[in-house]
Amino acid sequence: MEPPHSRVAFAFGIFLGRVVRAFGELETSTKLAMLCVVFGWYFTNTLVVTLGSLEHGVRFFDMAAVIADPMRLFFGVETSLQRVLFGVVCLACAAAPLAPRLVKGRAGWLVYLLPLALIIGCGAILYSRTSGEFFATPSDAKSVTGNLIHFANDLARRGSGLVSRHIAVGGGAYLALIGSLVLAFQGVHAFRQHARD
Repeated sequence: MEPPHSRVAFAFGIFLGRVVRAFGELETSTKLAMLCVVFGWYFTNTLVVTLGSLEHGVRFFDMAAVIADPMRLFFGVETSLQRVLFGVVCLACAAAPLAPRLVKGRAGWLVYLLPLALIIGCGAILYSRTSGEFFATPSDAKSVTGNLIHFANDLARRGSGLVSRHIAVGGGAYLALIGSLVLAFQGVHAFRQHARD
């Protein structure tokens, strides 16, 4: 009788073989777009913070930690479970174009939109986290506390304007955006083509 771990290894080997075969069936432009997304998310900086001669980059797979605490843009992101889990989500989204080759169905072509949706979603969430009110205004806004909170929000807005001049979009963001736009176009095109069939 075989031990259970050998059955799991055998099943994983079969699945890995199907994935490699599916990757081989992809068009060259899809493979290049997927590589652009992977390099843009994992190997190049998405955001670059420049303070004088110091330059600090943040990669896309660190965005979950930055969204949770935007100050991590300036002080770096330490390895955490959140970073690892979001890295796995990024990898799954980057590999999403393999799904229509592994699972048949017309709607499978829409997974080509996942990398673009992840980029747009992270950008929107990061923007909303950094552009809103920093301190909640109490219901009695005419009180001394309300005036103090208004002052603190005004001060924080001015400071964030100064800080935003030191943050730039890095090459990884552009590379991943171009790759995800190509994938989205191909996915929508294939979805429409399969709708006609």
